[in-house]
Amino acid sequence: MAVLEPRSTLTPEERIFKRKLIMRDLIALVSLFLITAALAVLTYFLFNSFLRRRQTLAQTWLHEGEVAMASGHPGEAVDAFRSALEYGPAQRETEAKLAMALDAAGREQEAVAYFNTLLESEPGNGQINLAVARIAAKQGHESRAVEYYQRALDGTWEGDGYTRRRAVRLELARYLIDSADDSRARSQLLIAAGNAPDDPAVKMEIAGLMEDAQDPSDALEIYRGIAEKQPGRIDAIEGAARVAVAMGRFNLARAYLEETLKSTDFSSQPESIQSQYRQMLADTRQLLNLYPETDLQVGERADRILHASTVAQARLNTCMANGNVSDPQIASLAARWQQFPAKLTAGDLARQPQLEQSIMNLVYATELQTQQVCGPATGEDLIFLKIAKSPLAVEQQ
Repeated sequence: MAVLEPRSTLTPEERIFKRKLIMRDLIALVSLFLITAALAVLTYFLFNSFLRRRQTLAQTWLHEGEVAMASGHPGEAVDAFRSALEYGPAQRETEAKLAMALDAAGREQEAVAYFNTLLESEPGNGQINLAVARIAAKQGHESRAVEYYQRALDGTWEGDGYTRRRAVRLELARYLIDSADDSRARSQLLIAAGNAPDDPAVKMEIAGLMEDAQDPSDALEIYRGIAEKQPGRIDAIEGAARVAVAMGRFNLARAYLEETLKSTDFSSQPESIQSQYRQMLADTRQLLNLYPETDLQVGERADRILHASTVAQARLNTCMANGNVSDPQIASLAARWQQFPAKLTAGDLARQPQLEQSIMNLVYATELQTQQVCGPATGEDLIFLKIAKSPLAVEQQ
Protein backbone atom coordinates (compact mmCIF):
# COMPACT_ATOMS: atom_id res chain seq x y z
CA MET A 1 0.00 0.00 0.00
CA ALA A 2 1.32 3.40 -0.98
CA VAL A 3 1.73 6.21 1.63
CA LEU A 4 0.49 9.81 0.75
CA GLU A 5 3.01 12.53 1.40
CA PRO A 6 1.58 15.78 3.03
CA ARG A 7 1.61 18.83 0.81
CA SER A 8 4.03 21.50 1.96
CA THR A 9 2.65 24.25 -0.27
CA LEU A 10 -0.72 25.69 -1.16
CA THR A 11 -2.01 25.81 -4.59
CA PRO A 12 -2.33 29.22 -6.23
CA GLU A 13 -6.09 29.08 -5.82
CA GLU A 14 -5.76 28.35 -2.09
CA ARG A 15 -3.29 31.17 -1.53
CA ILE A 16 -5.60 33.65 -3.22
CA PHE A 17 -8.52 32.48 -1.08
CA LYS A 18 -6.42 32.76 2.08
CA ARG A 19 -5.40 36.30 1.22
CA LYS A 20 -9.02 37.21 0.71
CA LEU A 21 -9.92 35.84 4.12
CA ILE A 22 -7.11 37.77 5.80
CA MET A 23 -8.03 40.97 4.02
CA ARG A 24 -11.69 40.56 4.90
CA ASP A 25 -10.82 39.99 8.59
CA LEU A 26 -8.41 42.91 8.55
CA ILE A 27 -11.00 45.18 6.97
CA ALA A 28 -13.56 44.05 9.52
CA LEU A 29 -11.13 44.65 12.38
CA VAL A 30 -10.15 48.09 11.09
CA SER A 31 -13.79 48.98 10.54
CA LEU A 32 -14.63 47.89 14.07
CA PHE A 33 -11.75 49.96 15.42
CA LEU A 34 -12.78 53.00 13.43
CA ILE A 35 -16.38 52.66 14.55
CA THR A 36 -15.25 52.32 18.16
CA ALA A 37 -12.95 55.33 17.86
CA ALA A 38 -15.70 57.37 16.25
CA LEU A 39 -18.13 56.44 19.01
CA ALA A 40 -15.51 57.29 21.62
CA VAL A 41 -14.83 60.68 20.04
CA LEU A 42 -18.55 61.34 19.70
CA THR A 43 -19.14 60.36 23.32
CA TYR A 44 -16.26 62.57 24.45
CA PHE A 45 -17.58 65.60 22.61
CA LEU A 46 -21.14 64.97 23.72
CA PHE A 47 -20.04 64.58 27.34
CA ASN A 48 -17.93 67.73 27.23
CA SER A 49 -20.73 69.60 25.54
CA PHE A 50 -23.00 68.44 28.34
CA LEU A 51 -20.51 69.59 30.96
CA ARG A 52 -20.07 72.94 29.26
CA ARG A 53 -23.83 73.32 29.08
CA ARG A 54 -24.12 72.57 32.80
CA GLN A 55 -21.37 75.06 33.59
CA THR A 56 -23.04 77.68 31.42
CA LEU A 57 -26.38 77.11 33.13
CA ALA A 58 -24.72 77.19 36.56
CA GLN A 59 -23.03 80.52 35.74
CA THR A 60 -26.26 81.90 34.29
CA TRP A 61 -28.25 81.04 37.41
CA LEU A 62 -25.43 82.31 39.61
CA HIS A 63 -25.51 85.64 37.79
CA GLU A 64 -29.30 85.75 38.09
CA GLY A 65 -28.99 85.21 41.83
CA GLU A 66 -26.40 87.97 42.20
CA VAL A 67 -28.58 90.38 40.24
CA ALA A 68 -31.60 89.48 42.38
CA MET A 69 -29.63 90.08 45.58
CA ALA A 70 -28.31 93.40 44.31
CA SER A 71 -31.88 94.40 43.42
CA GLY A 72 -33.16 93.57 46.88
CA HIS A 73 -35.05 90.39 45.95
CA PRO A 74 -33.48 87.69 48.16
CA GLY A 75 -36.36 85.24 47.61
CA GLU A 76 -35.67 85.18 43.87
CA ALA A 77 -31.95 84.93 44.61
CA VAL A 78 -32.54 81.80 46.72
CA ASP A 79 -34.25 80.04 43.80
CA ALA A 80 -31.54 81.13 41.39
CA PHE A 81 -28.69 79.98 43.62
CA ARG A 82 -30.40 76.63 44.21
CA SER A 83 -30.65 76.17 40.44
CA ALA A 84 -26.99 77.10 40.10
CA LEU A 85 -26.09 74.39 42.61
CA GLU A 86 -28.15 71.80 40.71
CA TYR A 87 -26.04 72.40 37.61
CA GLY A 88 -22.80 73.01 39.47
CA PRO A 89 -22.90 71.12 42.77
CA ALA A 90 -20.35 71.50 45.57
CA GLN A 91 -19.52 75.10 44.71
CA ARG A 92 -18.60 76.66 48.05
CA GLU A 93 -18.92 80.21 46.78
CA THR A 94 -22.43 79.53 45.50
CA GLU A 95 -23.39 77.73 48.71
CA ALA A 96 -22.21 80.73 50.72
CA LYS A 97 -24.23 83.09 48.54
CA LEU A 98 -27.28 80.86 48.92
CA ALA A 99 -26.87 80.96 52.70
CA MET A 100 -26.63 84.75 52.63
CA ALA A 101 -29.70 84.97 50.40
CA LEU A 102 -31.62 82.73 52.79
CA ASP A 103 -30.63 85.00 55.66
CA ALA A 104 -31.69 88.10 53.72
CA ALA A 105 -35.00 86.42 52.92
CA GLY A 106 -35.65 85.85 56.62
CA ARG A 107 -35.05 82.09 56.43
CA GLU A 108 -32.42 82.23 59.15
CA GLN A 109 -32.50 78.61 60.29
CA GLU A 110 -31.84 77.35 56.78
CA ALA A 111 -29.06 79.90 56.40
CA VAL A 112 -27.43 78.80 59.66
CA ALA A 113 -27.55 75.17 58.53
CA TYR A 114 -25.68 76.06 55.32
CA PHE A 115 -23.17 78.22 57.15
CA ASN A 116 -22.48 75.53 59.74
CA THR A 117 -21.86 73.01 56.97
CA LEU A 118 -19.43 75.40 55.33
CA LEU A 119 -17.67 76.03 58.64
CA GLU A 120 -17.15 72.31 59.19
CA SER A 121 -14.78 72.23 56.24
CA GLU A 122 -13.41 75.75 56.67
CA PRO A 123 -13.79 76.88 60.28
CA GLY A 124 -11.42 79.82 59.89
CA ASN A 125 -13.29 81.53 57.06
CA GLY A 126 -13.73 85.13 58.18
CA GLN A 127 -16.64 85.98 55.88
CA ILE A 128 -18.71 82.97 56.93
CA ASN A 129 -18.05 83.55 60.63
CA LEU A 130 -19.12 87.16 60.14
CA ALA A 131 -22.36 86.03 58.50
CA VAL A 132 -23.11 83.68 61.42
CA ALA A 133 -22.34 86.51 63.88
CA ARG A 134 -24.82 88.79 62.11
CA ILE A 135 -27.56 86.17 62.22
CA ALA A 136 -26.93 85.55 65.93
CA ALA A 137 -27.06 89.30 66.55
CA LYS A 138 -30.34 89.54 64.66
CA GLN A 139 -31.78 86.70 66.73
CA GLY A 140 -30.71 88.33 69.99
CA HIS A 141 -28.06 85.74 70.92
CA GLU A 142 -25.46 88.17 72.23
CA SER A 143 -22.85 85.72 73.49
CA ARG A 144 -22.99 83.70 70.25
CA ALA A 145 -22.82 86.87 68.17
CA VAL A 146 -19.76 88.17 70.02
CA GLU A 147 -18.10 84.74 69.76
CA TYR A 148 -18.50 84.60 66.00
CA TYR A 149 -17.49 88.23 65.53
CA GLN A 150 -14.28 87.33 67.35
CA ARG A 151 -13.84 84.26 65.16
CA ALA A 152 -14.26 86.50 62.12
CA LEU A 153 -11.55 88.80 63.47
CA ASP A 154 -9.22 85.84 63.98
CA GLY A 155 -10.16 84.18 60.68
CA THR A 156 -8.74 84.34 57.18
CA TRP A 157 -9.89 86.86 54.59
CA GLU A 158 -9.43 87.11 50.88
CA GLY A 159 -8.09 90.41 49.64
CA ASP A 160 -7.22 93.16 52.10
CA GLY A 161 -7.61 91.27 55.36
CA TYR A 162 -6.36 94.24 57.42
CA THR A 163 -9.11 96.52 56.16
CA ARG A 164 -11.78 93.83 56.46
CA ARG A 165 -10.82 93.00 60.04
CA ARG A 166 -11.00 96.67 61.00
CA ALA A 167 -14.48 96.88 59.48
CA VAL A 168 -15.53 93.79 61.46
CA ARG A 169 -14.12 95.25 64.67
CA LEU A 170 -16.06 98.47 64.19
CA GLU A 171 -19.20 96.50 63.40
CA LEU A 172 -18.70 94.54 66.62
CA ALA A 173 -18.26 97.81 68.52
CA ARG A 174 -21.54 99.13 67.09
CA TYR A 175 -23.29 95.93 68.10
CA LEU A 176 -21.92 96.18 71.64
CA ILE A 177 -23.00 99.83 71.87
CA ASP A 178 -26.49 98.89 70.73
CA SER A 179 -26.46 96.16 73.39
CA ALA A 180 -25.53 98.75 76.05
CA ASP A 181 -22.20 96.99 76.59
CA ASP A 182 -20.14 100.17 76.43
CA SER A 183 -17.19 98.74 78.34
CA ARG A 184 -16.45 96.02 75.80
CA ALA A 185 -17.23 98.40 72.96
CA ARG A 186 -14.59 100.81 74.26
CA SER A 187 -12.03 97.98 74.37
CA GLN A 188 -12.67 97.15 70.72
CA LEU A 189 -12.51 100.80 69.72
CA LEU A 190 -9.21 101.36 71.53
CA ILE A 191 -7.74 98.40 69.62
CA ALA A 192 -9.12 99.80 66.37
CA ALA A 193 -7.70 103.24 67.16
CA GLY A 194 -4.29 101.77 67.96
CA ASN A 195 -4.19 99.88 64.66
CA ALA A 196 -5.84 102.53 62.52
CA PRO A 197 -3.93 103.94 59.54
CA ASP A 198 -3.20 107.65 59.33
CA ASP A 199 -6.50 108.17 57.56
CA PRO A 200 -8.71 110.98 58.94
CA ALA A 201 -11.89 109.33 57.64
CA VAL A 202 -11.17 106.13 59.58
CA LYS A 203 -10.19 108.03 62.71
CA MET A 204 -13.32 110.20 62.54
CA GLU A 205 -15.47 107.07 62.36
CA ILE A 206 -13.72 105.60 65.41
CA ALA A 207 -14.05 108.86 67.35
CA GLY A 208 -17.77 109.03 66.62
CA LEU A 209 -18.22 105.50 67.93
CA MET A 210 -16.21 106.39 71.02
CA GLU A 211 -18.71 109.16 71.73
CA ASP A 212 -21.53 106.64 71.43
CA ALA A 213 -19.65 104.28 73.76
CA GLN A 214 -19.40 106.97 76.46
CA ASP A 215 -15.67 107.45 75.94
CA PRO A 216 -15.44 111.20 75.36
CA SER A 217 -11.83 111.58 76.50
CA ASP A 218 -10.41 109.25 73.83
CA ALA A 219 -12.76 110.71 71.23
CA LEU A 220 -11.53 114.21 72.09
CA GLU A 221 -7.90 113.22 71.61
CA ILE A 222 -8.67 111.89 68.13
CA TYR A 223 -10.67 114.96 67.15
CA ARG A 224 -7.95 117.28 68.42
CA GLY A 225 -5.25 115.32 66.61
CA ILE A 226 -7.11 115.57 63.30
CA ALA A 227 -7.90 119.25 63.81
CA GLU A 228 -4.22 119.98 64.45
CA LYS A 229 -3.07 118.10 61.35
CA GLN A 230 -5.83 119.48 59.14
CA PRO A 231 -6.66 123.00 60.38
CA GLY A 232 -10.09 124.08 59.27
CA ARG A 233 -11.52 120.57 59.01
CA ILE A 234 -15.02 121.37 60.22
CA ASP A 235 -16.13 117.88 61.34
CA ALA A 236 -13.05 117.45 63.56
CA ILE A 237 -13.43 120.93 65.08
CA GLU A 238 -17.13 120.36 65.74
CA GLY A 239 -16.37 116.96 67.25
CA ALA A 240 -13.78 118.45 69.61
CA ALA A 241 -16.19 121.23 70.62
CA ARG A 242 -19.08 118.83 71.17
CA VAL A 243 -17.06 116.40 73.29
CA ALA A 244 -15.40 119.17 75.30
CA VAL A 245 -18.88 120.45 76.25
CA ALA A 246 -19.97 116.93 77.22
CA MET A 247 -16.89 116.57 79.43
CA GLY A 248 -17.44 119.94 81.12
CA ARG A 249 -14.21 121.36 79.69
CA PHE A 250 -15.89 124.64 78.84
CA ASN A 251 -12.78 126.78 78.34
CA LEU A 252 -11.59 124.34 75.70
CA ALA A 253 -15.08 124.05 74.26
CA ARG A 254 -15.33 127.82 73.80
CA ALA A 255 -12.12 127.86 71.75
CA TYR A 256 -13.33 125.09 69.45
CA LEU A 257 -16.85 126.51 69.17
CA GLU A 258 -15.49 129.91 68.18
CA GLU A 259 -13.25 128.21 65.62
CA THR A 260 -16.27 126.27 64.33
CA LEU A 261 -18.31 129.41 63.70
CA LYS A 262 -15.34 131.09 61.98
CA SER A 263 -14.82 128.14 59.61
CA THR A 264 -15.54 128.81 55.95
CA ASP A 265 -17.44 125.51 55.78
CA PHE A 266 -19.77 126.35 58.65
CA SER A 267 -22.19 128.43 56.58
CA SER A 268 -22.70 125.56 54.12
CA GLN A 269 -24.04 123.25 56.82
CA PRO A 270 -27.79 122.80 57.47
CA GLU A 271 -29.39 125.61 59.44
CA SER A 272 -30.28 123.20 62.24
CA ILE A 273 -26.58 122.35 62.73
CA GLN A 274 -25.58 126.02 62.62
CA SER A 275 -28.23 126.88 65.18
CA GLN A 276 -27.11 124.05 67.44
CA TYR A 277 -23.47 125.20 67.55
CA ARG A 278 -24.38 128.87 67.91
CA GLN A 279 -26.49 127.97 70.93
CA MET A 280 -23.71 125.82 72.37
CA LEU A 281 -21.31 128.75 72.09
CA ALA A 282 -23.80 131.15 73.68
CA ASP A 283 -24.44 128.76 76.57
CA THR A 284 -20.70 128.18 77.06
CA ARG A 285 -19.94 131.87 77.12
CA GLN A 286 -22.73 132.49 79.62
CA LEU A 287 -21.43 129.69 81.83
CA LEU A 288 -17.88 131.01 81.77
CA ASN A 289 -19.16 134.49 82.59
CA LEU A 290 -20.72 133.07 85.77
CA TYR A 291 -17.92 130.68 86.73
CA PRO A 292 -15.47 132.04 89.36
CA GLU A 293 -12.27 131.32 87.50
CA THR A 294 -9.04 131.16 89.46
CA ASP A 295 -7.27 133.81 87.37
CA LEU A 296 -9.92 136.51 87.93
CA GLN A 297 -9.28 139.60 90.02
CA VAL A 298 -10.12 138.99 93.69
CA GLY A 299 -13.09 141.32 93.65
CA GLU A 300 -14.64 139.96 90.45
CA ARG A 301 -14.16 136.39 91.63
CA ALA A 302 -15.82 137.22 94.95
CA ASP A 303 -18.77 138.84 93.16
CA ARG A 304 -19.29 135.69 91.08
CA ILE A 305 -19.18 133.48 94.16
CA LEU A 306 -21.71 135.65 95.97
CA HIS A 307 -23.98 135.57 92.90
CA ALA A 308 -23.72 131.76 92.74
CA SER A 309 -24.59 131.63 96.43
CA THR A 310 -27.69 133.77 95.89
CA VAL A 311 -28.87 131.64 92.95
CA ALA A 312 -28.38 128.35 94.83
CA GLN A 313 -30.12 129.55 97.98
CA ALA A 314 -33.07 130.82 95.94
CA ARG A 315 -33.32 127.39 94.31
CA LEU A 316 -33.27 125.74 97.75
CA ASN A 317 -35.89 128.11 99.16
CA THR A 318 -38.21 127.46 96.21
CA CYS A 319 -37.75 123.73 96.66
CA MET A 320 -38.60 123.96 100.35
CA ALA A 321 -41.64 126.15 99.63
CA ASN A 322 -42.94 123.42 97.32
CA GLY A 323 -43.32 120.99 100.21
CA ASN A 324 -39.88 119.40 100.42
CA VAL A 325 -38.88 120.80 103.82
CA SER A 326 -38.90 117.39 105.48
CA ASP A 327 -36.77 115.73 102.83
CA PRO A 328 -33.49 114.66 104.55
CA GLN A 329 -31.30 115.95 101.71
CA ILE A 330 -33.05 119.30 101.58
CA ALA A 331 -32.99 119.68 105.39
CA SER A 332 -29.28 118.93 105.40
CA LEU A 333 -28.62 121.58 102.75
CA ALA A 334 -30.61 124.17 104.69
CA ALA A 335 -28.62 123.42 107.83
CA ARG A 336 -25.33 123.82 105.99
CA TRP A 337 -26.33 127.20 104.53
CA GLN A 338 -27.22 128.44 108.02
CA GLN A 339 -23.60 127.93 109.05
CA PHE A 340 -22.54 130.84 106.83
CA PRO A 341 -23.10 134.49 107.75
CA ALA A 342 -26.48 135.77 106.55
CA LYS A 343 -24.87 138.67 104.65
CA LEU A 344 -21.55 137.83 103.08
CA THR A 345 -19.55 140.50 101.29
CA ALA A 346 -16.71 140.47 98.78
CA GLY A 347 -14.48 141.72 101.58
CA ASP A 348 -15.38 138.71 103.72
CA LEU A 349 -14.29 136.38 100.94
CA ALA A 350 -11.11 138.35 100.31
CA ARG A 351 -10.16 138.00 103.99
CA GLN A 352 -11.10 134.31 104.14
CA PRO A 353 -9.94 132.61 100.89
CA GLN A 354 -10.85 129.19 102.24
CA LEU A 355 -14.45 130.37 102.49
CA GLU A 356 -14.68 130.71 98.71
CA GLN A 357 -14.29 127.00 98.05
CA SER A 358 -16.61 126.07 100.92
CA ILE A 359 -19.38 128.21 99.46
CA MET A 360 -18.88 126.92 95.91
CA ASN A 361 -18.90 123.33 97.15
CA LEU A 362 -22.23 123.99 98.83
CA VAL A 363 -23.55 125.69 95.68
CA TYR A 364 -22.70 122.57 93.67
CA ALA A 365 -24.22 120.26 96.30
CA THR A 366 -27.40 122.34 96.35
CA GLU A 367 -27.83 122.23 92.58
CA LEU A 368 -27.14 118.48 92.39
CA GLN A 369 -29.49 117.47 95.20
CA THR A 370 -32.35 119.84 94.34
CA GLN A 371 -32.24 118.45 90.82
CA GLN A 372 -33.05 115.02 92.26
CA VAL A 373 -35.73 116.18 94.70
CA CYS A 374 -37.27 119.33 93.24
CA GLY A 375 -37.35 118.70 89.50
CA PRO A 376 -35.29 119.92 86.51
CA ALA A 377 -33.20 123.04 86.88
CA THR A 378 -33.62 126.02 84.57
CA GLY A 379 -31.84 129.28 83.86
CA GLU A 380 -28.74 129.97 85.91
CA ASP A 381 -29.49 126.99 88.13
CA LEU A 382 -29.02 124.80 85.09
CA ILE A 383 -25.69 126.49 84.37
CA PHE A 384 -24.40 125.90 87.89
CA LEU A 385 -25.69 122.32 87.69
CA LYS A 386 -23.54 121.75 84.59
CA ILE A 387 -20.52 123.11 86.43
CA ALA A 388 -21.35 121.03 89.51
CA LYS A 389 -21.07 117.78 87.55
CA SER A 390 -17.38 118.39 86.91
CA PRO A 391 -16.16 121.65 88.46
CA LEU A 392 -12.44 120.84 88.10
CA ALA A 393 -12.81 120.32 84.36
CA VAL A 394 -14.19 123.75 83.48
CA GLU A 395 -10.81 125.46 83.04
CA GLN A 396 -8.98 122.49 81.49
CA GLN A 397 -7.51 123.03 78.03
